[in-house]
Amino acid sequence: MPMDKIRAFIEEQCLIEFDDSFPEDSNLFKEGVMDSYGYVHLCRFLEREFGIHFTEAEMTGNVLVSLTQIRDTVAAKLAQGAQQ
Repeated sequence: MPMDKIRAFIEEQCLIEFDDSFPEDSNLFKEGVMDSYGYVHLCRFLEREFGIHFTEAEMTGNVLVSLTQIRDTVAAKLAQGAQQ
């Protein structure tokens, strides 16, 4: 499933593993596993991998702070693109 690529990317880049002690809705910034450099890297990966684009407002608006939110945002962008 394509969304599994997102989880694998975050786990690899942040050296974490999502499980019961670190759920997918954990705030990656508050937990200290993601910094601004990692965030930009993540956004560029998502744009390349899924052919989507993030606006500056989306990138700075706390939209992509957890795996759950990232998946939801990517799914919404893909659905939106399919409707155009």
